[in-house]
Amino acid sequence: MENSDRPIIIEKYANRRLYNAGTFTFVTLDELAAMMKRGKNFLVYDSKTGADITQSVLAQIVFDQENSQGGR
Repeated sequence: MENSDRPIIIEKYANRRLYNAGTFTFVTLDELAAMMKRGKNFLVYDSKTGADITQSVLAQIVFDQENSQGGR
């Protein structure tokens, strides 16, 4: 199985920072949106509880994109 087939693991910290566990770097919501547009799969986990919070992060990306585009 190629690494590209595996979802990228993102951890969200209490300070709202997002950490890419694969590249050991912090990422922004805009970078996650770009990854999504490129067809990259990722999962977002709360760093404290381990809960899968991918859906709420995706909702935040959509909300931010709608607001930045004037609701188009």
